Amino acid sequence: MEVLEEIGGMLEDILIPISICVIMPITMVWLHMRSKKHESDNRTGIVLAALEKNPNIDLEELIQKITPKSATLKEKLLKKLMWGSVISAIGIGFLGYALYMDFVGGMSVEDMERSYFCGGITMLIGLAILLVFFISKRMLAKELEAEANKK
Repeated sequence: MEVLEEIGGMLEDILIPISICVIMPITMVWLHMRSKKHESDNRTGIVLAALEKNPNIDLEELIQKITPKSATLKEKLLKKLMWGSVISAIGIGFLGYALYMDFVGGMSVEDMERSYFCGGITMLIGLAILLVFFISKRMLAKELEAEANKK
């Protein structure tokens, strides 16, 4: 019985990191690529159906109408600000939880170390995204102003 528990613990120690570091990213990329292919197939179907109904249609105008609009520079920067803030807040939450549990007690040392590690890494990732936002905002000030004047 102890041998089975030991094997189960070893499998858990191996399978969880593999699933998080290998299987999950591959699945996310596959889903993203499948979504893009589906969108492309839909646009192709629309263009073919329009050509069947009216062979004299202006294809460039039709393609411009059905192509999704790209986000503006300001929208991209605001998205970075949002994600940086959210990820930093999650990291601060992990660190706050770890500090609280460290103060109150009742948590194993390994779990406490994991909470500190996850909180620190998550907060640093969020701060890096915020840093990119502020640097980008400063570097792209002229482009942002030109984009605002264009509208």
